Amino acid sequence: MIIGTLSGPRLADKRVIVIVILAIVVASTAAFAFLQILGSGGNGNSSTNTTTSQSLPSYPQGTRFIRIRALEKNSMWALPDYDAQQVLRIISDLKPEALERYVSGPQNASAPVPVAPGSPPMTVGEFLNASLRACECNIIPRLSLGDYDSGKFLNEAASLLSMPVYPKMRYLSLDSWTPFASNHTSEEIKGMFQRLYDQGWAGVGLNECGGYSPSYGYATFASFCVSTNTWKPIAAGLAQLKNEPNIKLRLLYIDFPDAMKNFSALSTTEEADIFAQKISPAQSDDGFVFVYPIAQSFWDSMTRVTPAESAYGGASIYEVIKGLMNQYNAG
Repeated sequence: MIIGTLSGPRLADKRVIVIVILAIVVASTAAFAFLQILGSGGNGNSSTNTTTSQSLPSYPQGTRFIRIRALEKNSMWALPDYDAQQVLRIISDLKPEALERYVSGPQNASAPVPVAPGSPPMTVGEFLNASLRACECNIIPRLSLGDYDSGKFLNEAASLLSMPVYPKMRYLSLDSWTPFASNHTSEEIKGMFQRLYDQGWAGVGLNECGGYSPSYGYATFASFCVSTNTWKPIAAGLAQLKNEPNIKLRLLYIDFPDAMKNFSALSTTEEADIFAQKISPAQSDDGFVFVYPIAQSFWDSMTRVTPAESAYGGASIYEVIKGLMNQYNAG
């Protein structure tokens, strides 16, 4: 067999084919690399990397934060004087931007919640989704770090994150922070935060009312409390939170049980004065957002009514709060 040599037009055709094939390979490789970058959030890392490499932690947006504790651990209904429809009406009326600590502990999406007479049954999952539709806001769940060392805490956090609630609960508020911080090393504390961010939480908040402890750059929001002596925000607590540049949102609380017991012993006029004169007007100047106390098992702003002859003209504390939210927390 005689093998001839390629020359002229036939050789030119072969060169063209090789060039076209090379161009296709180069284009395919570039496209694949581009898709990898998109999938990793634009930084070239795969989507299995930690949350901190995918996106920076964030904090809940807005200025209209309210506290209604509707569901306790394992979906126990926490408001004996309310049904689901009544709670949803409050949310629709106030239009908050965050339902702070609306649920506490792990939840069962299929568990029933109490409904108004004649209303169809409603599950926890349906109730939470209806709550989100009523306000178009964030639901911020609460967990206790007291469960961390037993191994339950991270499972509880993951279960909240996987609840069939849309949009997803993305921010987590932690209790029992002070004892946890005092009983764990800085590396253990950092590891706790990192595991939460690895799960997919966008931001983590701390209850600093029991005493300040640093978060080593990991917390994105935190709460401090009102003094039960002056009924003003505790300035030292606020200053400590401001010293952590990673804490972008500082929430003021008044309705933890002991403080609320003392607050409820005041007259309703005094209660309204504290909200209207000492707390709400100070928010923007002092750099915090007040979490307005609406309803818990031990507190109900609707049943606290000012005297008709007072400056509030017989308005309930709920109505006073609504007016203050519209005046100072309009966004």
